[in-house]
Amino acid sequence: MGLLEKRNPYATLTSVLLAALRGVIMGIVFFLLNFKPKFQLEWPITLPPWLLLCAIVSALFEWQVPPDDEDDDPHDESFEPTEHE
Repeated sequence: MGLLEKRNPYATLTSVLLAALRGVIMGIVFFLLNFKPKFQLEWPITLPPWLLLCAIVSALFEWQVPPDDEDDDPHDESFEPTEHE
């Protein structure tokens, strides 16, 4: 089991790059809304490493975590399976 071992069978290079781009966009929004003004004023130094970290984490998440096939929990008491005839 390696960190870069592909565990999501549906992950492709395109999906990983799109996930990294989504991570960068979310990182920019988070940076502008939640970082201290001191860090925002020094954005040429603080923003690139932050966006790189966001892109790597998002791409790695896309590569590693497979999508759920079923959203319903079979152990949930309110879960009622549908019958196909």
